[in-house]
Order: sequence, then structure tokens, then C-alpha cells
Amino acid sequence: MRRMQNQNRSKVGFTLIELLVVIAIIALLMGILVPALHKVRFRANETSCLSNLRQVNVALIMYANDDRNNRYPLEATEHNPHRALLQKLNTYRDDGLIKAFYCPQAKFLEQFANDPNRGVPAGGVDSVIDTPQNRIVGNITYIYWSFQANKQEQDGGTWRDPTYFLPRQLTLHGMEAHRDWLGQKSKSAIQDERYRQCTNASPAEIWVVCDFFRKQGIFPHGRKPGQTEGGVNVNFLDGHVDRVYKRPRDSYR
Repeated sequence: MRRMQNQNRSKVGFTLIELLVVIAIIALLMGILVPALHKVRFRANETSCLSNLRQVNVALIMYANDDRNNRYPLEATEHNPHRALLQKLNTYRDDGLIKAFYCPQAKFLEQFANDPNRGVPAGGVDSVIDTPQNRIVGNITYIYWSFQANKQEQDGGTWRDPTYFLPRQLTLHGMEAHRDWLGQKSKSAIQDERYRQCTNASPAEIWVVCDFFRKQGIFPHGRKPGQTEGGVNVNFLDGHVDRVYKRPRDSYR
């Protein structure tokens, strides 16, 4: 009788090999599912980012409609800080709107913004996450393209090449080109051609706001450089948002 009870008990349990097989199957499933879940999360955050850009665009259009010349807010530079922009759009009175100036994956972007060895300017650092301090000083996730001059480096250079990323005043209907904002450097043939491209561009081509990006193939949202994986989300003057796959300096209008 006791022998039969022992035999029944042995049939209830798992052998070591069976446990190892189960653990291996679970590990295999986790290896398959976790990357897929990460991809879904990235895509969801990108959708939220696109919604942010549209919300920012609506605020900009409302501002331009109230301006007698239908001009967008003009910033000193295309890059952070943008406290004046946030003030002009009354974001400090609208918590929902000010949140739209921060990408839901800004934490991923922050590691690149804080890396002095990535991109330009050499040794420069930035911050693009949503914190009380960044809100106060106007550090946002996105880059704004109605501006007077490219951000200056400490050594006197510029954050982005003004030959390609030209300063301009945006309006509801297009852009006002101010060559005098570039000083003596505005006489190059490349800049002449770029100004021609920008002033002749349609509202569907003119950049207003885009994802934060740095040189050397650093793209937002965990994407890698390449025709299918890279790219920058851009809000255009006609209101639509799309991803631009070319190098920003080549596709900037």
C-alpha cells in the first residue's frame, strides 16, 4: 500500500528535465515577445508625438491669425531655450498645451542631447525632457524654424550650418526671407540657391516644428539611420505632419 502511494506522488511532480524544458520555452517566448512589445510602445509614442506636433501647430496658427501681418512667433534661435515662444503661446496657463512641447520618448532623446561627444557643437550638451526647470527656462523637445539666427557655439561658430538651415520669418502664407540676418556670410551661391528653394517652397514643404535631432545619424524615438528606419517627424506650414527620410539639411525648406 505504501509503495503505491509513493508511486502516485512521483507521478504528480515534474522531473528536472521537464522543468528545464518549460523554462527554456518561457525564455524563448519572452525573447520573441519583449522586442515586439517594445516596438508597439515605440509606435504608440510616435503617434502621441505626431499628436503633439499637430497641437503645437494649432497654437501657432491661432497666434498668427491674431497677428496683423499673420506672422508666426519669431525666436532668436531655432534651438533651445524657447521661453519666449512658450510665453507668446500662453502655454504657462495651459498645462495640456505645454505638455505637447515634450515628446513622450524624450527620455530616449535626452541621452543624446546630454552627450558632448555626439553631433555638434563639440562639447555641447542640451536637455529636452519635461521637467519643472526645463519648462521655466524654455527647453523643449522640438526644434522651431521661425528664427533670426542659428544658435551660437561658445567658440563663435553656429550650432547648425546657416548655409543650409537658413533663418527666416514664417507667416500663414509662406516665409519672409531676411538675408541681412546672415550678415556678410549671406553671399554664397549655395545660400542663394537655398533661399530660392525656401522662398519658392509651398506651405506643404516649409518646416515649422520638427523632432529634436543631432548630427551623425542620431534619430528620435529609437530609430536607426536608414531609408526605412530613420527620419525626422516634421510639422509643415500647411498643418500636416509627416516623416522626412532625407538628411535634414537636404530636405529643410
